[in-house]
Amino acid sequence: MNARAGLVTAVVVVLAAVGFVVVRQAGGSDDVPTAGGTLAALTPTPTPTPTPPPTPSKASATRTVDPVAQLLAAKQRVVAQNPLYRVGRLPASRCKEPSVRPTSVANVRRYYTEYIRCLDKVWKPVIEKAGFTFLPPRLDVFTGKTRTLCDVQDSAAYCGSGTISMNATFDIDNYRRYNKLWARTTMAHLVAHEYGHHIQHLIGISDASATRTSYLKGVDAPLLESRRIELQASCLSGVYLGADRNYFPVAGSWRQRWLWTISHRGDEWGTQRDHGSSKSHSRWTRRGFDTGTPAACNTFTASAASVA
Repeated sequence: MNARAGLVTAVVVVLAAVGFVVVRQAGGSDDVPTAGGTLAALTPTPTPTPTPPPTPSKASATRTVDPVAQLLAAKQRVVAQNPLYRVGRLPASRCKEPSVRPTSVANVRRYYTEYIRCLDKVWKPVIEKAGFTFLPPRLDVFTGKTRTLCDVQDSAAYCGSGTISMNATFDIDNYRRYNKLWARTTMAHLVAHEYGHHIQHLIGISDASATRTSYLKGVDAPLLESRRIELQASCLSGVYLGADRNYFPVAGSWRQRWLWTISHRGDEWGTQRDHGSSKSHSRWTRRGFDTGTPAACNTFTASAASVA
């Protein structure tokens, strides 16, 4: 045995001791394990690759939306960004002041019927231009001895179902016992004010404001919301008269008495601050009159001080 043969023999003996044999070929390369050996015995066990954590889904990664906040944001858009504010200047109805005087219930009914017909004439195309459906209001004229459909006994009221209620006893007494021109300007303002509530009903502001009020806490916040609604209705009343001023006409002694009337209607003499002070009432009504556009009546973006 030469030295090379002896070396090969020694290698075979050592490998046989660990249970497998490697055959060395003449070219010097190693062949696969044979007779009693396995490849796994020579290959280290691979380390398992860790599984990455699951990627959060889009839904779980999104912050939870507060449904109440979402609702109130939608209602805020209705009252503060209503399409009515973009219709431009109100066209004139070309209607004159009703000539009938409030000396009887029948006459009061005739006055308001004629007046509301003129309001319908001008507001119908404007409401439809803003993208809403127009429905005329129902007129309910009552006396101190009858009950209004709204179940109130005020001088005037609006029912959410679309009814304008006017107290004939109030108008007749004012005309007979007090200043006749004051009685007429009061009638003209009040019916247009209640019609303003009808507009709010048609365009969704009444409903949105009621929802907002239901989430307000304390006493002052709901009263502030109520003042925004009431002052807007008076502003819309002024818008109609301002647009029709040359035909009504709102001029001379009638205009002077109307200005006195709107500046003496305020909630500081009532039991709660829910309609606006006489100063605020006069300012918002005149603002509607001077501009002749519903955009001037956005009380919902006004400061609290301006709707006090």
